[in-house]
Amino acid sequence: MDYLVDKKKRKLKAPEFIVLNELAQVFCGLIGGYPAFSDDFDSAKPLNNKEQVRMIQQGTLFKLEIEYL
Repeated sequence: MDYLVDKKKRKLKAPEFIVLNELAQVFCGLIGGYPAFSDDFDSAKPLNNKEQVRMIQQGTLFKLEIEYL
């Protein structure tokens, strides 16, 4: 069990972001193994790893953009 003894030793949390395609649709998950995009910004799936964006890019022909929350 980790206890927070010193604030300087605290593990930093990676910043969350959402992914948009060139049609201003947000990434909302995978459907059938392929990335799904939606016009509803409330359905956006927040991510925190840049490798996830690389994998999403392999499944779509759209240009992707990262927007930090």
